[in-house]
Amino acid sequence: MSRLVRAAGSISLFTLLSRILGLYRDRLMAQTFGASWVQGTFLLAWTLPNLMRRLLGEGALSASLVPAYAKARRSDPALAREMLAQVMGTVITILTPLCLLIAGLSLVLPPEWLPAPEQGGVPAMRFLLALNAVLFVYALPVCLTAVCSGALHTLGHFALPAAVPIVLNLFWIAALLAAKPLGFTVDVEIANFAAWSLSVGGFLQLLLVMVPLWRRGELLRPKLGLPARGTAAFAVFVAMGPTLLGMSLNQISSLLDQLMAYYLVSPGAVTYVYLANRLLLFPHSLTAMSVAIAVFPKLAHEASGIDRVQMRRTLDLAAAATILVTLPAACGLIVLGDDVVRVLFLGGAFKEADVWPTVLTSSCLVAGLPFLGLAQLYARAFYAVGDTGTPARLAVWLVLMNATLNIVLVLTTGLGTAALTLSSSLSVVVNAGVLAFKFRRHASSAHSLGSAWLRSSLATVAMCAALPFLKLANEGEGVLARGLGNVAFPIVIGMVVYAGVHWLLRSPELRALRRRRS
Repeated sequence: MSRLVRAAGSISLFTLLSRILGLYRDRLMAQTFGASWVQGTFLLAWTLPNLMRRLLGEGALSASLVPAYAKARRSDPALAREMLAQVMGTVITILTPLCLLIAGLSLVLPPEWLPAPEQGGVPAMRFLLALNAVLFVYALPVCLTAVCSGALHTLGHFALPAAVPIVLNLFWIAALLAAKPLGFTVDVEIANFAAWSLSVGGFLQLLLVMVPLWRRGELLRPKLGLPARGTAAFAVFVAMGPTLLGMSLNQISSLLDQLMAYYLVSPGAVTYVYLANRLLLFPHSLTAMSVAIAVFPKLAHEASGIDRVQMRRTLDLAAAATILVTLPAACGLIVLGDDVVRVLFLGGAFKEADVWPTVLTSSCLVAGLPFLGLAQLYARAFYAVGDTGTPARLAVWLVLMNATLNIVLVLTTGLGTAALTLSSSLSVVVNAGVLAFKFRRHASSAHSLGSAWLRSSLATVAMCAALPFLKLANEGEGVLARGLGNVAFPIVIGMVVYAGVHWLLRSPELRALRRRRS
């Protein structure tokens, strides 16, 4: 278990750097484009390849590959290398013509054929198609990066895959900073230049994860074509189908939120949904995602035993740890939301009028963070025991539920984009609860998580009660003063208060975490 904690720690460290760069990138985007149709259209075009990155890079392909690759390495390392080459070849065989087809269609499809929003009109659709022709190419390297990252996780290398997104953020930031000095002054031109930079950065990401596999002799030449029926590679893709549905709820919900914001609210409103997702991903990747990625190989290994008592113990510890770290992160971000949004994004084309919609939209989405972490953890537990159908079937119903709630809440509440993210949070609560209940048939829990919820809730209440009194800067002060005095300082002291309450409660999950870090 100490290796698990160290792995989660290394993932969190590199992910923290990536998320910091990501927030700086988002600040540049917001202040360059504001909540305009150019920004909304760019973010909508980026959604599809980014959706594939999250599903494959952080989801379905890795979830299907890791158990099969780990099992093959235990029995026959040569077979594992062959399987990896077949999987990579299959990804290349499928995605290369797909990327070329979509890019080609985007170049020849008349923009008048697409439903145009009132803001931006047909030029927005023409811009969307042009961006899609460039950005969808990113899907090929990011999916291959997912394969290599899954192999590295199985080999016990977690830091490098976690550091890979840093490369993309650097390319994106460099493009935004260099655009005007290079002569790109119009918003559309700057966005096009950033799109080309992202596609180039995707191929460099792939190179970074291929090199260590090649040096270890684990990377053979990809075998193009579809894998033969009955091979280990074929089984990976068969398992990936339902896994893709099961792990896609949050990503598909995010896509629905952005589409409905684009057409039901306004193209510029996509900015609020996007920034809300970015603020959610910052604590999620440092907390729940790090735990889920690090624990998955261990769950896959322990699930192969006849007696799954140890697997259930590992799962319960991971669930308690997820609650421990996500609940205060979610509530703290909601309490400090106004200062966070002002410090990170206010300025340039991002105006005062954009602050409150972003805060409200973010708060509704971040409220579901603990349940998002638990849902992804339990989904991986299902995949570890070979049950890919249950999360997939549930995801289908929940996506339908989310779409229905989106329409109802947008039309009846007047919350705007916040109604969309509130719907996503409600859906993920149901997802986590149903998955936890249904997993009991695979491995019954020895104890309830109710006590873990109670202890973390008491500590979170104490922390949130203290946060408003810990702000040091006034409203008129600069960004640095507000960032340090109203965000950084309250977070640090709030963490101390939170940990102190857990210490007074003699929380077993806190003692276990401290013992395993020592």
